[in-house]
Amino acid sequence: MEIGFWNRLFGLEEPIETRSQEQILDEAHLDTALRAALGGSKVTVSTVLNIPAVSSSISFIAGTVASLPIRLYRTKNGRSVEVTDDYRLRLLNEETGDLLDAFQWKCTLIRDYLLPGNGYTYVDWVENRICGLYYVDPLQVSAEIGADPIYKTARFYIGGNCYRDYEILRLLRNTRDGATGIGVVAESPTQLETMLNALLYENHTMRTGSKKGFLKAKSRLSQAVIDQLKSSWRKLYGNSSEETVVVLNDGIEFQDASQTAVDSQLNENKRVNDQEIYKLFCIVPSVLEGGATAEDLKNTVRFAIQPVVKALQTALNRSCLLEEEKGSLSFEVDMDVLDNTDMLSRYQAYEIAVRNGWMQLDEVRYDEGRNPLGLTFIRLGLDTVIYDPESKMMYTPNTKEWAKVEEKGGGAPNAS
Repeated sequence: MEIGFWNRLFGLEEPIETRSQEQILDEAHLDTALRAALGGSKVTVSTVLNIPAVSSSISFIAGTVASLPIRLYRTKNGRSVEVTDDYRLRLLNEETGDLLDAFQWKCTLIRDYLLPGNGYTYVDWVENRICGLYYVDPLQVSAEIGADPIYKTARFYIGGNCYRDYEILRLLRNTRDGATGIGVVAESPTQLETMLNALLYENHTMRTGSKKGFLKAKSRLSQAVIDQLKSSWRKLYGNSSEETVVVLNDGIEFQDASQTAVDSQLNENKRVNDQEIYKLFCIVPSVLEGGATAEDLKNTVRFAIQPVVKALQTALNRSCLLEEEKGSLSFEVDMDVLDNTDMLSRYQAYEIAVRNGWMQLDEVRYDEGRNPLGLTFIRLGLDTVIYDPESKMMYTPNTKEWAKVEEKGGGAPNAS
């Protein structure tokens, strides 16, 4: 160490042996070095988005979930009532207080949940009120996890500041410690790298020209002639070429090295790999490729959308409610709007609901985004017997009579 200090002080180079001993690669640099030596491409969040199947899957899930409204419900005496005047609903559905609005915030949070596996948001609590929800890039977050494997603790360092776990809303995929998650990029690197390499091969082919082969000469050619032939070939088969012919000297013959079979196989593999990517995100391929049936849509919602919705709901209820509110209040993502795809089926369902008396006409109009008409009554048929379980009274519309239902001696109820 002293020799190195004096050498740097007087501008002298260190011995080669000393410099080579200090070049120690950590795990990340070693991975990059090995991939460079083997010719592979490192899979990252930014690079996998170049794959159309990945980009479309992420946009589909994130956009669908972010477009769903978040509602707040209060549970009391076994009954759930929607709360519409809570200030947090505006933060979650319209303005977060950050530069990102609510839709952009949820989209970005879900992308981070799916790809790197870590979605972070700083919840700005001021006393007992949330003043804003601020998205945080996972690359800017460092988690310090406690050593106790049972009673888990964690602190988060963002921009040089330390934050407690209740200050950070966490949307984590396949987490084991409650602070960091595992995304698709780290979970399936081989499949993603295969598709990336196929894209790189296709890009290289289109950029350099697709005509490949060998130039055979009867005698040894000078370097100048070889360079001239290569230049002429690039001009002819380059992607921006305006040349139409290459002149081959006497004794030079072109032998085609076309990889038509290989290229065809790569195109077939691309289609198969796209479907494999859709499986990674639990999306039925026909939903994005066209021709999806009602069952395909239902399975995609059940396996691709619903788990993400459940993870978001749980994170919101954990980080955006006071401790005394967690027993009575709960946030829910309204997935009913996903059923509003077929107007005829929807209206038929409303007809059944109104006819059987468990929905009012104004409730239907409210769900359809129309103004209420003050029609608060429920339709009942004359042949329907009405029973009130609280007062134990029955009413028969045909006879206009009320009857009391009583139980005697633990036997069957009697009407009097």
